[in-house]
Amino acid sequence: MGVLLLGADYYGTLAAARVYGKAGLKVTMADERRRARALWSRHVADKLVHPPLSRPAELVDWLVAWGKNNPGTVLYPPNDHLAWLFAAERERLSKAFAMFSPGEDAVFALLDKKRLHAVCSRVGIDVPETLDAADAAAGRDVPLPVLLKPRTQVYLTGGIKGFIAHDRAELDAELARFRQLVVFDPILAGRHPDIAEPMLQEYLPAAETNIASISGFVDADGAIVARSATKVLQRPRKVGIGLCFEGRTPEPALVDKLAALCKDVGYHGAFEAEFIVLGERRLLIDFNPRFYSQMGFDVARGLPLPMLVYHSARGEHQRVRAEVARAADWRPRGDEVYCHKTMLDLVLGLQGLSGQMTRAEVRRWRAWYAAHRSSATDAVRDRDDRMPALVDAAEWVRHFARHPRSFVTNFVLNR
Repeated sequence: MGVLLLGADYYGTLAAARVYGKAGLKVTMADERRRARALWSRHVADKLVHPPLSRPAELVDWLVAWGKNNPGTVLYPPNDHLAWLFAAERERLSKAFAMFSPGEDAVFALLDKKRLHAVCSRVGIDVPETLDAADAAAGRDVPLPVLLKPRTQVYLTGGIKGFIAHDRAELDAELARFRQLVVFDPILAGRHPDIAEPMLQEYLPAAETNIASISGFVDADGAIVARSATKVLQRPRKVGIGLCFEGRTPEPALVDKLAALCKDVGYHGAFEAEFIVLGERRLLIDFNPRFYSQMGFDVARGLPLPMLVYHSARGEHQRVRAEVARAADWRPRGDEVYCHKTMLDLVLGLQGLSGQMTRAEVRRWRAWYAAHRSSATDAVRDRDDRMPALVDAAEWVRHFARHPRSFVTNFVLNR
């Protein structure tokens, strides 16, 4: 009995490996890079190199061949690309692996923002005002400034993730540039020919500072168990990757709506949903149907997501129900936090020196960590599994050396 984990550079994959290893399961990990962070975990028994994600057909062939030689192995996605690919190729992959992945219709309804917003409308979940490019071309009023971005990041092979247009002339110019630059892999575009059409979403400054998440698990019968957190620091500090999170109590009404969303599209499994907090409103901006980056935080808060996926994939429904019941009974102390301490130290040091953070701000964040040190879950550091943290630091140094302009922009200039 064992698992095959992909995406070894994802912190969620590392969290999963640690959970599975501690449970006595054999962990095989594969990545297209030999130096990927989680490969160095002591819980990884076998390390493999698989074909690049950019060659999806070849990757699926490799998976099927490996799975047939290792029957009963559990397979689950760590990122959006593989969540969609595993769902699209579920018929082939499920013959070689134990899986708990719904079909392509369900997964893509969550990963394509246009489809996701339609589902949200049906179940009563609020979202930012969003238009199609065709609406703008037809003369419909566009809320300016407006965020122009792709409908999905799945197999986006060229272009940009998004940008802000401040007036109509800038919007027209950026729409033209968008259509020139944004390209999707044929494996996705062949199934969804309209996917390259951009979406126009109202720009909300609250997205820079007020992001909350609800994450958890939906079982095969639709029962849901969830945790919640608020992102309190990110880099770059306006819009970026989360560095520090504080635990929160999930809002029951919002959890119920997410359960209704999953039921509507037929989704089951692990998930993370992100919301902009705008006063009393909660606007859904992302739904990740897979393992996710800060999953270790939820594991530390009594929600063993990797094991729920494992038992579900193996059809061990009684064990799933027992784990869900225990997770639902968990109660917080109120001081739980999640942090990438290596990145936090780097950001505080560099932005303090550059003046992007005041000395008072630096002291406040250092005091924040000191106050929560005993209850903090780290993205990568673990006393019983030290190598991934060392490799993680080395990989960031290598990244900075190769991309100095990006380093200065994101860590020093804070934009």
